[in-house]
Amino acid sequence: MKILKNVLLAPFTTFKIGGPAEYFCLVKTTADLIKTVDYAYSRQLKLYIFGKGSNILIPDSGLKGLVIINRTGRIKILNNNQAELDSGVFLPKAALYLIKHGLIGLEKFAGIPATIGGATAVRMHGVGVKWSDFIVSVKKYREVILSVIIQLHSGDPVAAETEFKRIQLAKRHQPQHSAGCVFINPNGESAGAIIDKKLHLKGITIGQAQIAPEHANFIKNLGKASAADVLALIKLIETTAWKKLKLKFKREVIVYESINH
Repeated sequence: MKILKNVLLAPFTTFKIGGPAEYFCLVKTTADLIKTVDYAYSRQLKLYIFGKGSNILIPDSGLKGLVIINRTGRIKILNNNQAELDSGVFLPKAALYLIKHGLIGLEKFAGIPATIGGATAVRMHGVGVKWSDFIVSVKKYREVILSVIIQLHSGDPVAAETEFKRIQLAKRHQPQHSAGCVFINPNGESAGAIIDKKLHLKGITIGQAQIAPEHANFIKNLGKASAADVLALIKLIETTAWKKLKLKFKREVIVYESINH
């Protein structure tokens, strides 16, 4: 366990955006995760825990407190088609590992760059399924997710892996260097279709951030986008949706408040 200071967070996010963490630690074991959480509590530091850094927008000024990058990686197969997964396990990796052991179900989450802890915290959805439907129990320490036990079922590994690859391939058109979908689909409608067809904002650029031409519910970093650029586009979509449609979008991306050190 090594606590560092002023580490740039952009490389640890899918957006490739974000200023420095006041304190920073990358952990690979549950024991080190617990020790690092205790370190934050003992010093009354604000605590942030990130997995793969998707679904988040970190301010250009960075974050004050301790940022933990969670890389815990244990996968344990249990009885009755259950498995226990560390919170830092990459979900697509877990899906393929478990499929190869004849445990089926997670193929519906192919192509989602999330860890087990992140999926649990945000109640993530896959293709026609909810992550919460798989959860048997969640192990926590000081409200931090350590591991999750999930319920799967036995099945044909070849068919499940084929489905995994099909879903993964279908998502390859989604923009890279983005945080995933910006808004939750309102009332069953596609947020991307609304932004494109009703608000006519697809392709709009502010600074180096762009409402993606590939999918209008994504904002992508064209290379050197700032968090301020992205937030300006988010607010443009929100204000336009309200003015034109009296529609209030709900954000799916977590936008952290700007903090000056």
